[in-house]
Amino acid sequence: MLYNVAQLLKEPTGSTRSHGLSRESTNQSGVVVADLAGVEVEGIVQLLRTHQGILVRGSVDAWISMTCSRCLVEIVDSCRLELEEEFFPVVDVRTGQRIDLPSVAEGTTGDPSATDGTIIDNNHVLDLTEVVRQYVIAAQPVKPLCRTDCCGLCPECGANLNSEECICDEEPRDPRWDALAALLHESKI
Repeated sequence: MLYNVAQLLKEPTGSTRSHGLSRESTNQSGVVVADLAGVEVEGIVQLLRTHQGILVRGSVDAWISMTCSRCLVEIVDSCRLELEEEFFPVVDVRTGQRIDLPSVAEGTTGDPSATDGTIIDNNHVLDLTEVVRQYVIAAQPVKPLCRTDCCGLCPECGANLNSEECICDEEPRDPRWDALAALLHESKI
């Protein structure tokens, strides 16, 4: 998800460009983008020239490969991401002079690390990969499930209780518990 924005940086404030993100994980030039660790994205982003840099806005659909937290089955979940981030150039496109980045908070200098990676590099390339990765992480569920009524795994034999019966011995193994097991059996009848 690399975009050369040199021409857009030369244009006046308010100029825009639209770019598509394809599900095949390629950019507009057909070049494979950086790996997003099991994530495919598709959508349209709009790049808007601001007085300091470029504002990126867009609606992106993401398909995320995850593991069910109960039964450990691989699943693919989809979510919609609403992106909005401003990127700042580190080099003036006309003069080649280094530009101090705007302060993010009081007391910070123009340090590139203060912008969380939202910079336009020396070659005037805007890289959306890290921003999309962070949005995907924020959109992922804490405990992903393959379905809402997932039964999980048997704690004894490890069988997936969604697809097979457990073959574990349900009887208590210690004979001292037989009297209580009989009471439990009688209460079920």
